Amino acid sequence: MGNAFGSGRQRFAPDRHNIQPRYRQSTLLEIKHSDKVTPRVFISFHMEDELQVKLLRYQAKNSEKLEFTDYSVKEPFDEKWKTQCTERIKHSSVLVVAIGEDTHSREAVLWEIRKAHELNKPVIGMRIYSDKNHRIPAPMLEHCDRIIEWRLDPLQNEINRAMAERGDLK
Repeated sequence: MGNAFGSGRQRFAPDRHNIQPRYRQSTLLEIKHSDKVTPRVFISFHMEDELQVKLLRYQAKNSEKLEFTDYSVKEPFDEKWKTQCTERIKHSSVLVVAIGEDTHSREAVLWEIRKAHELNKPVIGMRIYSDKNHRIPAPMLEHCDRIIEWRLDPLQNEINRAMAERGDLK
């Protein structure tokens, strides 16, 4: 029979981990992640590619190969959009551009990439269709940003590398 933490796992024992009794309210998640920083990723994309981005978000929540907190703006484009994006990008570890067929020409995507560069944030391009060679947005080419195919291990490795170069990883 399983317990509250999944079948076959031992019950969490704070004393065994030299944790003082007053911290018994801490969750396993807090303890598990106390030694590493979860990347905050702003995903920049063209609305026609929203289904692929939803899949990426799902993978980040449910895959053991990819882990990040999504800091993207999910509200529709409006007058507050640039302010919201600026704050989200400012607090993100990295900006990931989901590169599809028309990404290179979308003004919002180009603005987000430029804003990330202005805020000195790493930018990673991810081709959402590995069998296509869609155009890279000009600001990414100008800054020689890395471009990868959509595979979980390489994406996580690039996010970690960018954070390590900035000194954001413990």
